[in-house]
Amino acid sequence: MSDSNEDEFVTDEFVPNEELFNLLLSMGLTKDKVTEALFCTGNESIEEALNYIFNSDEECMKYIGTNNEFIEEPKVPAERIENAARDENEGDCFYKMTFVVNSALKMGTGKLSAQVAHACLGLYRKMLLEGLKDALDNWEFFGEKKVVLKGIDHVHLQELHEKAKSANIPSYLITDAGKTQIPPNSVTALSLFGSEEEVDKITGKLGLL
Repeated sequence: MSDSNEDEFVTDEFVPNEELFNLLLSMGLTKDKVTEALFCTGNESIEEALNYIFNSDEECMKYIGTNNEFIEEPKVPAERIENAARDENEGDCFYKMTFVVNSALKMGTGKLSAQVAHACLGLYRKMLLEGLKDALDNWEFFGEKKVVLKGIDHVHLQELHEKAKSANIPSYLITDAGKTQIPPNSVTALSLFGSEEEVDKITGKLGLL
């Protein structure tokens, strides 16, 4: 941290993973936030970087400057622990976030990863706006289960999206601008959130990617 400004994030010797850095930038995140997230999560995983970005305002994490060494693990707020424990005791179902990818587009690994990340961010933000933070807190506390499945094509993803909406299951459909690899306005990925039972009613018959 800078001596002149304790809030300033400084990584003089840190070089972010170029592929992950560019993928995160493509989601509309700032360079400073992307660099911080990659630095603080080991510079190896887009999933861990996104989790850090989601939770950085609530978690306390300490690091040793440019040595890139953890001092201690993230601190989970006491209120979140109490809420999650109460939910478990009351017999609530565990939540998961499921992603269905348009296999017909035959996207490369980087493109596909970016689309799934878009679907994750989009659904997370939508749920926050809709007042579903308690469900997200429960999901985060119990491991943030995520599953990526194979969809047939854009029609299939749109049909699943409509089924989710009819069942009151939070969902988010991604339509890509088509700047790389695929045509403009291509439907690339669908994200859904709910209990295991709820989500499996929509996507339970699909195969893993």
